[in-house]
Amino acid sequence: MFYGWILLAYVSACYFAIVGGGFYGFTVVMPNMIETQGWSRTVGSVGVSIMMMTFGLNAPLIAILIARIKTHGTMLLGGLIVTLGCIVLYYSNSVLAFYMGSLLLGVGFSTTSIVPGSHLITQWFNRRRSMALGIFMASGGLGAFVFAPVFAQVIESTGDWRNVWFYVAVIGISVGVTGFFIIRERPSDVGQHIDGIDPNDDVGNGGKPLRPARVHKSVENWSQREAFHTRVFWLILFASCIVMTGNAIVTSQLVLHLTDLGISQVVAASALGVVGALNTVGRFSGGILGDLIEPKLLMLLGMILEFLGIYALISADQEFLVYLFAVLFGLGFGLYLVAFTSVVVNYFGAKNYARIFALMGLCYTLFIASGPILAGYAYDRLGSYDLPFYVILGLGAFATLALLMMKPPVKPPAST
Repeated sequence: MFYGWILLAYVSACYFAIVGGGFYGFTVVMPNMIETQGWSRTVGSVGVSIMMMTFGLNAPLIAILIARIKTHGTMLLGGLIVTLGCIVLYYSNSVLAFYMGSLLLGVGFSTTSIVPGSHLITQWFNRRRSMALGIFMASGGLGAFVFAPVFAQVIESTGDWRNVWFYVAVIGISVGVTGFFIIRERPSDVGQHIDGIDPNDDVGNGGKPLRPARVHKSVENWSQREAFHTRVFWLILFASCIVMTGNAIVTSQLVLHLTDLGISQVVAASALGVVGALNTVGRFSGGILGDLIEPKLLMLLGMILEFLGIYALISADQEFLVYLFAVLFGLGFGLYLVAFTSVVVNYFGAKNYARIFALMGLCYTLFIASGPILAGYAYDRLGSYDLPFYVILGLGAFATLALLMMKPPVKPPAST
């Protein structure tokens, strides 16, 4: 059996638990923490932004850790940090402790999720890479569908938001310890080949001739420095800044915004779960289609759907509009996220993928982290989230142009 499938199952389970239980769990817990601690929404949003900022800024360090202590050591370290962050938040009674716990969770979540997981997939899969990435990414959306309403119910039934952090701590330590024993860095470590296909076999693939790839996949591996100096790197980065900042604002403020409009907290949390479910559909569909259709087109479709969802959310004072938003937004962001990941590795190659992806993460993190803070500040000053929502929609027009201008990079001929 191809060991890559075992690794794919493992990293998908980790992403399911970390993103669903941790990231979306944070979003569900935050309104209750704000209420019981007597904080403003700006204070609460700063905590979310700290988590998001450290999640992204930590990406280059993760690439270094993978090179030094391999992926299994990186995952173990990340799981321990998640557990420590949960302990701090469980006992927190001050803004400082809240911010410290948020910082630790951001570091821990990033060290156990997308960078190490997608790095392993790019090392084990080539022809089925987009499909594998789709399965991996879809698990995160499924986690939101499962954990968001469950954690909301836990808080409502027990009346104590601290219990959520106990469950997330268990998730963190479980992810780290199991990964230490399961992960193998490359197919050669277990005597196998990428995709489970021997490159010396003329037909391979179970005796069937290999079909040519239908989408662009670079035959050259670009270095981090080379990728940084291409125009397409910055076009991808700009569009992703807008899309992901919009996602950060919506997911961090969703429950608060909907309850302001008269929607119950249980329905609001359920909507977050539906976002996760459709996010799963979008990610899985993007993974399947990404081996057949240029991921650039899937990025464009996903972006349009996400922005239509945000437009529906602005005045979603009826359950129909709430769930319309959830379907459009979840499906759109899911499509975009997988296609974005596929574009990076397809355009720049698999060898230095972790470093290039981490560099992009470092660049767009400041935009993502600023979104919830500015949205919370806008609410405290204006009494609604309309302004940040409309700003994101306006910037979306420019992000669309950026995607339309994208073309695969071409390496200049080597100087002699």
